[in-house]
Amino acid sequence: MPQPALLLLALASGVAAAIAARRELRVSPRHALLSRGFGAYMLFAVLVLVPISVYFYVFHGDWSLLYWVDVSRVPSAVALIGFLVEAAVGAAGYLLGAALVRSQRDTIGGGVVGGCVLAAIAIVGIAHERLSVVGSYAQYRGGFGLEPYSGGAVFRGTLLTLALLVAGLAYLLVRLHFGGRRGG
Repeated sequence: MPQPALLLLALASGVAAAIAARRELRVSPRHALLSRGFGAYMLFAVLVLVPISVYFYVFHGDWSLLYWVDVSRVPSAVALIGFLVEAAVGAAGYLLGAALVRSQRDTIGGGVVGGCVLAAIAIVGIAHERLSVVGSYAQYRGGFGLEPYSGGAVFRGTLLTLALLVAGLAYLLVRLHFGGRRGG
């Protein structure tokens, strides 16, 4: 998956997690960062979302960055900071969602989630030409040795990681929603 789309999905998943944890957030006087829902969301981010980004960066980095940057020239510390930023974007999404939930504006939160998902899909649509071929930064810039996206390793990786992301997020949201009903 392209990294810009994953950033948008991090924001959307954070807001969605806060909406799913609304029962806890509305009754608890604690800061949203100290809630059980936030802890569960950060586990999802650290165990599912960020590893998906790391996979695409490590194995298909130039493609996942839409050939904007030659990954071989990016210092590893900068990449690490990028993954931390992705987790922070998800945490910011949770905080935004918590603020909307506590002010009884869940519908706006749902709009934010929908808008982020649509923007992520739009990135894929806009960058379709870049994403339809797989190769290195040099191959893309030089127009040689590129392989088609469909049917290749990147395609299979995208399908697998998208399935893991959807399943992990669905589990998180259901768990947060029903966990709030029991009171924990």
